[in-house]
Amino acid sequence: MGERVSWKDVRGLRSEEADRAYEDEARISEFQGLVYRLRTEAGLTQAELAERMGTTQSAVARMEGGGTRPTLETLEKLAVAVDQELVVGFGEDLRRNRSIAKLVVDGHAVIRPVA
Repeated sequence: MGERVSWKDVRGLRSEEADRAYEDEARISEFQGLVYRLRTEAGLTQAELAERMGTTQSAVARMEGGGTRPTLETLEKLAVAVDQELVVGFGEDLRRNRSIAKLVVDGHAVIRPVA
């Protein structure tokens, strides 16, 4: 019989590739939640959002289901469709900027530290 291994030991064996895959999936999950929240806050059905974005209802369903990796063009179309602004930023210590921190707290932005 094999020796028992604790989760702490297994977790320590994660590879860089696995870490990148996990982070990628986390971004996709955040995006699907964002699409759903923006759509419902705008009072739109998937079909209505799709029409505003110039796409199909099934494409919106895939976005909400985490089945897509959005392009900048898709993000721009989404922002316009729900009457929101798209902000993409680069900078040092963005977590310390109070206005950006408020966006994060309100669920309108995600800050990731540079690896």
